[in-house]
Amino acid sequence: MSTATAPAAGYVHAEVGRLSFVRVLRSEWIKLRSLRSTFWTLVAVVVLVVGFAALLSFSIPSASTLVTESGPRGATLHLDTIVTTAATFGLRFAQLVVAVLGVLAISGEFSTGMIRSSFAAVPHRFPVLAAKAIMLFAVSFVVGLVSLAASWAIAISVMSGKGYPGALFDASTLWSILGAAAYLGLVAVFALGLGAIIKASAGGISAVVGVLFLVPILVQIAIGVLPKATWLADWSHYLMNNAGDGMAGIANGSLEPWQNILTVVIWTAVSFIVGAILLQRRDA
Repeated sequence: MSTATAPAAGYVHAEVGRLSFVRVLRSEWIKLRSLRSTFWTLVAVVVLVVGFAALLSFSIPSASTLVTESGPRGATLHLDTIVTTAATFGLRFAQLVVAVLGVLAISGEFSTGMIRSSFAAVPHRFPVLAAKAIMLFAVSFVVGLVSLAASWAIAISVMSGKGYPGALFDASTLWSILGAAAYLGLVAVFALGLGAIIKASAGGISAVVGVLFLVPILVQIAIGVLPKATWLADWSHYLMNNAGDGMAGIANGSLEPWQNILTVVIWTAVSFIVGAILLQRRDA
């Protein structure tokens, strides 16, 4: 006796297994928010930006005292620049925090071996890096936006009582907040690219510190030692951190705002593109 068996209905996996960039984005968001270090890193950004703004705002003397002590030069003082410096001073330290987050977002997976699972799920690899970049930029930008809005609110409210000019909803203030927040997002992506290039957490963080802190210090020393090398002083305005100051509303030589933005975007694009190329060509 033979038993006829009807063919089992095939189960369609196409919808469940379809790999889309939205799903890659979602997976990278889950990775980012599930790390405890991410939360504390972003808290550190808020504390640094807001804390330094409050500290400087309360410690800077009144505008009348500053002008009196400056004598004849008091008329040339840019009091609004002092407010901008107080409101954005914490940005110099917050950029390092988001840079560390950017490096660890990729180097941490290399060190644990999780990157192999990510590349097994996304064989083309580039969508993984692109999704990380989008998530890092978005998170850093939002946190930076909130932090800088709070720092500007504190700086203006405290320093306006000391005779300094400024209004929270002035166009220059709003552009400073947006520019500084965008700079934090771009720094995170820049650091992600360095992390993809170097693959090691210590090496990536060291490279970021070198670009954002060590190189500017060495350039300033060289300018002091070689005062006739005017080209070096002109070139220093195109360093990433100086252009970031320009995005935050602080004067960066004669560079226009769009030139500061373009400079930071080029630094970020070079790092990200080189990292993406090496990620495709090297073993995980």
